Amino acid sequence: MVAILEISKLCTAYGKRRVLHEISFDVQAGEILALIGPNGAGKTTLIRAVSGTLPIEAGQVQVSGRNVTQLKAAERARNLAVVPQARQLGGAYSVEQAVMMGRTAYMGWLGRESREDREVVAWALAQAQLTDYAQREIAELSGGEQQRVLLARALAQKTPVLLLDEPTNHLDLQYQANLLALVGKLARDEKLAVVMALHDLNLVSLAADRVALLVDGALEALGTPANVLTADRISAAYRTPVDVVPHPISGAPMVLPRG
Repeated sequence: MVAILEISKLCTAYGKRRVLHEISFDVQAGEILALIGPNGAGKTTLIRAVSGTLPIEAGQVQVSGRNVTQLKAAERARNLAVVPQARQLGGAYSVEQAVMMGRTAYMGWLGRESREDREVVAWALAQAQLTDYAQREIAELSGGEQQRVLLARALAQKTPVLLLDEPTNHLDLQYQANLLALVGKLARDEKLAVVMALHDLNLVSLAADRVALLVDGALEALGTPANVLTADRISAAYRTPVDVVPHPISGAPMVLPRG
């Protein structure tokens, strides 16, 4: 398999305080890598640095062999799409208009929509189960529905790399399962390299091919869910005792707080 996203000795800082410390890993086409770690570990910072919205202090990020810091904004938008943490979307836009914003990097200087733009947006709406919501205003939607709009907007960018920051927040069980199944299908079918920060470790074990554990801005472990989600490692990283048992159906590791 081909490494689409390559991160090498990546360091970032807020002022004089270094936040990420020489992070290195790659993500192959068709692979989902989950970022985990306690609050403040650097997951969101890493996604922002990889996407090019946060300056890199040292190291580099490459997409398909190209240095992200050397790409113009439109080129970055055609190579990396980001689904940020759930938030209220502002503006009096319809769902369809909000998703069309994902096509901005493909439009000419007049910003006119092409037939291809409209077809891609229709596809993205369908993938996020939002076709029936296309003409509704964003302000009318619940937090979970707005999160699906953010996903559809990212899908409309048609990029080889998809970055998701806590995408299952504010989604009920049905939509959590649907979203993770969709991301898995897109990774396989579209050969996407997916990096997904997740809070729920049991979703990680079911959705990810590999897991990167961040602790205090450093890469503590990298490997399969079975190799990373161990009782000793998770207990130490999260500073709380846990047990890890096999899922009764899939056999995937399940992390349970110790009573």
